[in-house]
Amino acid sequence: MKSVFALLMTFVCLLSLSACQGGTAITTDPTTVTTNPSAPDATLTSFKAVVLEQYGKSIVVEPLEGEAERASCDRISVSPVYFFPVGSTVQITYNGEIAESYPAQIRAVDCEPVDNVNDTPLSVRWIDTPSETEPDTDEIVRDAQIIEVYQDAFVVWDFNTPETIKVNAPLPAEFCEGDYVNLTLFDVVHDADSDRAEGRLKSAEISEFQHLVCEKPVIYLYPEETTDVSVTLDLQGELTCTYPRYQDGWRVTASPDGTLTDANGQTYNYLYWEGETDARWDFSEGFCVKGEDTAAFLETALSDLGLSRREANEFIVYWLPSMEQNPYNLIAFQTEVYREVAALHVSPTPDTMIRVFMTYRPLDTPVDIPAQTLTSPAREGFTVVEWGGTEVR
Repeated sequence: MKSVFALLMTFVCLLSLSACQGGTAITTDPTTVTTNPSAPDATLTSFKAVVLEQYGKSIVVEPLEGEAERASCDRISVSPVYFFPVGSTVQITYNGEIAESYPAQIRAVDCEPVDNVNDTPLSVRWIDTPSETEPDTDEIVRDAQIIEVYQDAFVVWDFNTPETIKVNAPLPAEFCEGDYVNLTLFDVVHDADSDRAEGRLKSAEISEFQHLVCEKPVIYLYPEETTDVSVTLDLQGELTCTYPRYQDGWRVTASPDGTLTDANGQTYNYLYWEGETDARWDFSEGFCVKGEDTAAFLETALSDLGLSRREANEFIVYWLPSMEQNPYNLIAFQTEVYREVAALHVSPTPDTMIRVFMTYRPLDTPVDIPAQTLTSPAREGFTVVEWGGTEVR
């Protein structure tokens, strides 16, 4: 019986390994860990890979040709990491340990974008389930940002869809990574499951798309008792205006009614900031609202998102004049993307934090969009509330 059991265990282990090496979608126990043979004990190692999928604080990548990790598995789940666009190339540093599953799993020590892959071909399979091609139909992509440049192709992020698009042509010499462009493509195929597309380049021109301004984010502080509070903002961009003045953060004394007092005795209702960022806002869900219905929509939505009546009133008074005259507004409230581009740090740590950031785009005609689910935490203990927004042009 012992020999039979040993044979069975050997067979199970072989199946586990083949699931990764053969690319078959079989998930095994990720607690089994092997060590990359190229990495000495307790020594960090790194490899380059293309991002295939993005899930919150993890990504699935395909190691580039020639990387030792590719021999272990063609797909590797990497965590914890934050937002990297699908199709971008990253360098991942880890301790050499790979959990055998499919995809394989590693815990990253560091993950950084690869700045220069211009001399590397983009060999990764881009689309798994393409739609039918319409060769005679040109497709225009406006305000797309170039996020990766390769020897034989470049990758753009379509601000309006959003889709990540592989353009099968060398990048024209007048453009570089980070530019916003308007493209005319042909032989375009789409994969709705992965929000990816691929096409050939017919023409390209620079876009007039500008940096987006985060307008009037204001921060309210409601401690349970009078408390000295420190607030810092980690913005992926540049602050353009603050009040009171931001000096390596704000330091105020907050009262339970929300009144804030600085070191000179001046009082404020809230902390105000405004800044520019290149954030790629998420419009995969949201609402298409008639301009004349904007006030009623915001009253309901802001209540669902946790704003008090006074806070919602201040929000609506600020935004309504620029929205109600539009025929339609495409509205999406940002959550994860906003937290990543404008991380807020408060000390002492609040019990409840509510951050409402609205992005909207004026439209002449309505569009269909999956409805966004709006929720909020219950206000308990020391509560911090923030609201702001931006018009996407």
